[in-house]
Amino acid sequence: MNTYQEPIQAVIDGARRRGLDAEVYLRASTSTSIRVQDGEIDQFSLSDSRGAGIRVIREGRVGYAYSEDLSTEALERTLEKAASNAALLESSPERGLASFPGETPEMAELYRPDLAEVPLPRKIEAALSLERIAKAADPRIKNVTSTGYSDAHGFLRVVSTLGVDRTYRSSSAWVSTVPLVTQDGENKTYYQIKVTRDFSHIDPEAIAREAVERALEKLGSQEVASGIYPVVFDPETFGDLISVFCGIFSSKTAQEGKSLLRGKVGEQVASSVVNLVDDPLDVQGWGARPFDDEGCPSRRVSLIEDGIFKTFLYNAETACKEGIESTGHAARGGYKGVLGVAPSNLILVPGKASPQNLLSRHERTLYVTHVTGLHAGANAISGDFSLQAEGFIYEGGERSAPIHNFTVSGNWYRLLEQIEDVGSDVEYQSSAVACPSVLVKDLAIAGK
Repeated sequence: MNTYQEPIQAVIDGARRRGLDAEVYLRASTSTSIRVQDGEIDQFSLSDSRGAGIRVIREGRVGYAYSEDLSTEALERTLEKAASNAALLESSPERGLASFPGETPEMAELYRPDLAEVPLPRKIEAALSLERIAKAADPRIKNVTSTGYSDAHGFLRVVSTLGVDRTYRSSSAWVSTVPLVTQDGENKTYYQIKVTRDFSHIDPEAIAREAVERALEKLGSQEVASGIYPVVFDPETFGDLISVFCGIFSSKTAQEGKSLLRGKVGEQVASSVVNLVDDPLDVQGWGARPFDDEGCPSRRVSLIEDGIFKTFLYNAETACKEGIESTGHAARGGYKGVLGVAPSNLILVPGKASPQNLLSRHERTLYVTHVTGLHAGANAISGDFSLQAEGFIYEGGERSAPIHNFTVSGNWYRLLEQIEDVGSDVEYQSSAVACPSVLVKDLAIAGK
């Protein structure tokens, strides 16, 4: 594996000669993408992407530049450009690099060379089988609108003039399918995606049949009367909500006055059954990593413990502003991006109740299995949301009917306080969120 030692060292040496603090963020990846339609390959691509972003700090001024040419000469020019950019910006004493002493955790299982060695014909057959099985699963299948297989293998190296030099590799593969079912003029779909690091875990039969079953169970959907209902969110849907509102845990967001959690560390902000952690060391999660995007070793961080807000997430700069250490949550949007703060694996810690137990707590409960309009219908600063939804009505713990065309509305901060219980059925999702089913005491529903 090429670690680009010579060009990176040239940048570090050049920065030191100029009296600059500098960091090289180098990312390389290879990926396969296959889309099939009607038994044929509809789209196919093999890609190889690589590039380096250089961050320079000069007297509290930060400059960025990047290059997709990783030769020594090109990266030396990129260093000069980053230094020139830094000279144009305003100075801030908190801006600087950190050394992050200590060992990074061993996470060899993130990279699966056996996945990289799977022959291309087997990947194609996985996608074709998934579509074929889904189409044949039920006579009410009208079409399978999209089916595919993708994988990616990444390499990240972060090196700085302060002695940081850390590297890791990662692998993942995912398959997806969208069956379209019809009955009595009604059409329903379900988007199914499965992510794994082990190709042998891709079971087209099981994945296709689950997708078809989830689409079929929506047929015969009714409208529900408006009102206040106890609501159970399935793991995927509540995970989507966590993803939309996770910015409230960013120290950068809080320091900019955009998080209503600002000033509430140590206070009760959620029901006592809520325990939310960010755990980059959990290799079942798709945001797992041994260090963050400026080389700070990863560790598990408790955000909400028994309903008490414990801490924000920090990178080196935001931590310096408050005189504390980074939590290891520096994030860049690839080598072209600038440094920010973001979670890795957000995990809502599961409880002991089964989903059926949650659905049986109240005489009449709405089970929400899908929401749309997450970005248009959710205000990440105020916490307000109003989302189109679909799901099921449960009466006396028994499923009564599928429902659609209703809106679920509320406020994220109040919703956290109204959580009555969390289930035991945690699911790890492609959004790097792990979540169980969640019972919320009451939410406003706008229906018929």
